[in-house]
Amino acid sequence: MSYEGYKQGRNKSKGGLIRSFIRLEGNKIKDIEFSGDFFLFPESAIESIVESLKDAVADYDSVLSAVQSVYESEPITAPGTSPEDFAASIMQAIES
Repeated sequence: MSYEGYKQGRNKSKGGLIRSFIRLEGNKIKDIEFSGDFFLFPESAIESIVESLKDAVADYDSVLSAVQSVYESEPITAPGTSPEDFAASIMQAIES
């Protein structure tokens, strides 16, 4: 995937680096991808996080709420990585 036109953010959590690539449309997240060396189980949970963020308002409270809702609704194991860590990476991208 080419990330041309995407903003990039990163956050180093205790569980590893979370890198986010975001394409905004106005004040909404239109597309988002993650990479890094963090662990998230089940692996499908990352797709749930991505889906929860599409069309989310690009502000900290909305982003954190979307990620927290996935953590609360799915049996996620993420050693050293929290919803706040994802939100920090995403907000760095939004603000870049």
